[in-house]
Amino acid sequence: MRFRILGTPHLENTPGCGGRRVTLIAAMLAANVNKTVSLDRLIDAIWESSPPMTAREQVQNCVSLLRRRLARTPDDISITRWGLGYRLNANPYTVDARRFEGEVAVATELVAGNRPEAAKETLRRALNLWSGPALDGLEPVELRAYANRLDEMRMRATEQLIQLEIQTGRHDEAIAELRSLTRLHPLRESYMMLLTDALMHSGRQSEALAAYRTYADLLMTEMGAGPGPDAQARELEILQALDQPMSLPVSTDHRQSSQTNPVTLGPGDVAGSNRTETELLHHLNTAVSHLQAAFRLVGQAQHPGPGHRPEPEPEPSNVIGETPVAPAFHQPLM
Repeated sequence: MRFRILGTPHLENTPGCGGRRVTLIAAMLAANVNKTVSLDRLIDAIWESSPPMTAREQVQNCVSLLRRRLARTPDDISITRWGLGYRLNANPYTVDARRFEGEVAVATELVAGNRPEAAKETLRRALNLWSGPALDGLEPVELRAYANRLDEMRMRATEQLIQLEIQTGRHDEAIAELRSLTRLHPLRESYMMLLTDALMHSGRQSEALAAYRTYADLLMTEMGAGPGPDAQARELEILQALDQPMSLPVSTDHRQSSQTNPVTLGPGDVAGSNRTETELLHHLNTAVSHLQAAFRLVGQAQHPGPGHRPEPEPEPSNVIGETPVAPAFHQPLM
C-alpha cells in the first residue's frame, strides 16, 4: 500500500514527497485512482479562485517530482499524462480508502451468508486502516466532499460491527465502545439506539432509559426537535421493560391531536414501581404542570363573556399519584 488518505494524507515509503502542493496533487490522484484528473481541477484544489500565472508550470513540476519518487518503488505505480490531465495507474488497493471500501463490501456479503464472526474480523481489519478523519488537514471542496463520504462510511461500518457484537452476545465490549462514540457524536441517533439495545440485552434497563433521556434532552436543546419515531418506539420498549408509564405525548399535528387518547395517570401508575427514575418523575410533573396551565388559559380564552369572572380553581397538585394530574381532552391546543 502506498497512498494513505484515511487520516493525514501521505505516501508510504516514498521520501521527498512532502509539501502542501505535492500532497494535494497526490491526494487528488489517489482519490481518483485509474481515472483522469484534469489540470484545471488540480489547479482549483491548490489555489481555488486565485491561481498564479505560473499555476500550470507549478503543477507540472509537482507531478514530475511524484513520478521520480514513485519510479524508485518496487510497486507497479505510475502517473501518466492523459488528455488535459493526469492519471494515477495502480492497483486500487494501493489506496487505503479503496481497500477499506472493498473490505466493507466483503463484510456485507459475509453477514448475508450468516457468517457473523468472519464479518466482524473483516470489519475490524477495515477500520484498522483509519488513523484519523479522512484527508485530514486538506480543505479543497472536491476533497472535502469525498472525505465526508468516507467518514460516513466509517461510522456505518462501526455501527455494523457493534451490531454484530451485540448479536453474538458481546454486550460489554459493545457498551464500552458505544459509551465513547456517544460522547463523540451525542446527536447521532443510531449510536444511541445501539447503546440502549446493548444495555437492555444486558438487563440494564435503567441505564438504557438514562441514555435515551440524555440523547432526547440534548436533541431538544441543540436542535429544538424531539427524537424520531424509531427512538420513541425504543423509549416505549424500555419503559415497558421497567413497567413504567410512557412520557406524555405532545402532538404537533392538529389533525391528529383530537384523536389522542386522554392522559390519565393514577396512583398505581408510578407509585407501585420501585424502579421509577427521579428524572422521569421530574419531566412528567413539569409536563403535567404546563398542561394544566394551558387548559385554564384555553378555557378562559374561549368563554370570557362580558364581565365574566372565572370561578377560582383549587391549586392542582403536581405530584403524580396524589390526584389526577390532567383532565381528559378531545380538542387540540391552538
